[in-house]
Amino acid sequence: MNNSEMHALFQAEERAVQTALLEHGLLNANPYHTRRETERLKEFPPLLNDVISLSGDALRNAIHRHLAAGEDLEATTAKFRMTAFQVCFREGKLEAMRILLRAGAKTKWTADQVSIAVGEVPALPETGETDPFLFACRIGNLEAARTYFSNSDAGTQKNHEAITNAVTARATDIVIWLLDEGFDPNAVDDIKWGALERAVDNDDLATAEVLLAAGADPFGAPEKEYTSPVKKATSEQMRALFVRFGVNPAKFEYDISPETVRLSFLSKRTLTQEEFDLHRSQRVGQANPERFLPTFWYEQMRTGRYSAPKHLEHVRDRAKPVWSFSRYGRSVTPLPDGRLVLIGGEHEDGYDPDFCIYADVTVLDGKGGVDHFIYPHDVFPPTDFHTATLYDGQIWLIGSLGYLEQRQEGMTQVLRLDPTDFSIHPVETSGDGPGWISRHRCILDTDEIILSGGKVIPDYHDNEQTYRLDLKTLGWTKALR
Repeated sequence: MNNSEMHALFQAEERAVQTALLEHGLLNANPYHTRRETERLKEFPPLLNDVISLSGDALRNAIHRHLAAGEDLEATTAKFRMTAFQVCFREGKLEAMRILLRAGAKTKWTADQVSIAVGEVPALPETGETDPFLFACRIGNLEAARTYFSNSDAGTQKNHEAITNAVTARATDIVIWLLDEGFDPNAVDDIKWGALERAVDNDDLATAEVLLAAGADPFGAPEKEYTSPVKKATSEQMRALFVRFGVNPAKFEYDISPETVRLSFLSKRTLTQEEFDLHRSQRVGQANPERFLPTFWYEQMRTGRYSAPKHLEHVRDRAKPVWSFSRYGRSVTPLPDGRLVLIGGEHEDGYDPDFCIYADVTVLDGKGGVDHFIYPHDVFPPTDFHTATLYDGQIWLIGSLGYLEQRQEGMTQVLRLDPTDFSIHPVETSGDGPGWISRHRCILDTDEIILSGGKVIPDYHDNEQTYRLDLKTLGWTKALR
């Protein structure tokens, strides 16, 4: 199976999970912040709201409507303090910015800078402290950039800012020309953003392709692993571009494990101090499984709270982390009958007093009902950053980061969950497996699970190998490259 085929399967899984979350009323992965942003924008002047929210033809048409209505180009809010023109410039929405400039938007630029911004090439331009060549790159004026290049130290010395300016401006034509002139495709700006990272963040396919073809590193600088271009590639088109340039599709951050899942469809229950004190933390199950959903946990699910309710007395205590349904590294598995199964995950990280890795299973029936199961730890250890693969009516759980004392070098945790009764069963495997792995990806290929990517203990190194687990023989093999 090649990278393109694997990518298609990963994308299909992501779409299936997103569809299931939507059907269960759980999609938005971060409803509080999204709701807050929507409410905030309602307070903005109409023009400013649109330049923040829209792009392309929709934005240009909206701006023309606002201009025809005589709206104030400088209108902003006391807290935001940016005008529509400033937002367009910052976000590289330069066509919209030029419309606003021609309509009289105020700037702190010189007259020559305004001329360059609207596409002209003034001779001997006065651009204040800004280098004319770098400004032309930032404003997307290729003819001006060519004209000012040879008289600019930034041009002759191939200053990194030229590339990063052009990428920020979404000026693919300037990027192509600069690369032809020998500028570095791995240029980094003054806030440590790489050119490719910026292009991916803009979802600028054309510029990203040009940079990759010129040798830009798809993984960026090692110290920025979690904000690398590959990690920021979220659109299907951008991911497909990276795959075409040889990136293993397991390296992407797929949106299949939402941190915040708020079960707002549940009816409210009265929560007392006594109930909170009794069930503030997780507990180990006494059966395989034990159905257990006390009122405090139920209310945490319903509200999506990160910690304890403010009206209850409590002291943060690392020995008694507050139970939370807000988690990283949780798996989400849609079942054919419409149920949704959410498994394990961790809340926050070791620095937080409420840090906890969970060993539980939550089942949503799609009709407003919820079941919750806990387990003995010898049956189901605290598990996070695993994968869940549905095969022959069973959910196969592979890998975990887990607590430090739980990790077993060279061993791969494999568990099987039976959705008929939600019992969990450890699975013994043989052969050459990946070891103690987490943050990987798994896909089903007939009777085999293909595992790729991820991190391996003891030194948390990248897994560069692809493995196959035969579900008939339970043997691991390394896949041929």
